[in-house]
Amino acid sequence: MKPIVVFDLFSGMGGFTQGAIDAGASVALAVDLWGDSNRVHRDNHPQVKVLNIELGHRDHWRLFKRMVDEWRSKGYHIHIHGSPPCQALSNASKRDASEGMPLVIWYLEMVKKAQPDSWSMENVVPVRKRLPEGTPSVVLNSADFGVPQTRRRCFAGEGWLAEPTHSKDEWVSVLDALPYLKELIRPPSMKNHWSKDRDINTPFPTITSQSLNQIRVKLEALGSNAKRTADRDITEPSKTICGSGNQVGARIFNHTDETPQKIRSLTISETLVLQGFSPDYDLSSATTQKARWTMIGNAVPPPMAAAVIRGIQNGLLA
Repeated sequence: MKPIVVFDLFSGMGGFTQGAIDAGASVALAVDLWGDSNRVHRDNHPQVKVLNIELGHRDHWRLFKRMVDEWRSKGYHIHIHGSPPCQALSNASKRDASEGMPLVIWYLEMVKKAQPDSWSMENVVPVRKRLPEGTPSVVLNSADFGVPQTRRRCFAGEGWLAEPTHSKDEWVSVLDALPYLKELIRPPSMKNHWSKDRDINTPFPTITSQSLNQIRVKLEALGSNAKRTADRDITEPSKTICGSGNQVGARIFNHTDETPQKIRSLTISETLVLQGFSPDYDLSSATTQKARWTMIGNAVPPPMAAAVIRGIQNGLLA
């Protein structure tokens, strides 16, 4: 089987790069304009060449075509991936969706001219209805690939088929991914309730009256309303981790009572896990905490990238 080499465009902090490497591919190049994310990418993947340039020039395809030809001459299968900025295309955006399409169209035209052996593009689901007629695409749910999050994204491309690794019954929950959160749903301790300050005439709330099934701990859906109606139980996968404007992690609430009470916010490491990264993925080179939250939310979950690469590998073995 041919070895696979990847060019990762609009690469961010390296989600697709990480997944490609996890699946056994080499990554020759990552390109992005954001200095913070490029520094983080270099810290975690020092073997990958990172270019800090603004993509979208009509002649850029010549650069990538030369690289495709070079690596093909070495016997490699070349895969180009791109994740063009999607803010204007999101359902949550108030901007004209057409503002998000020029870089998408540029990327599709560049791929056509550069002629890699396979290619992929990740973006928000609404982009699918705006793709040129005949562009192959699917909508993938990250929970189907072992990510503890029901993030749905449009993946366009050719030369691969991403096979889910988890059925809905096997989805990884927030609690599966962060098992120590079980401490948040423990029944009250007998010792605390029978302390010396306790009124002996007050009935003790029995364990059965506050069982694990009755103590509801939920993770907020970012952007949900003040009544917390969109929060999701930690025994399920998280809703989509967003990157736009975040300065703190999603909050955890106790929904046992009528008025939910905040317990705490997720940490950077915990949010990395819910996005499919290792908790020790190094973000220290980012200049602000806001930048760290933003790049996590914008990243491709590595298990989804790995599924694309394995889809290529399966085709090469056929």
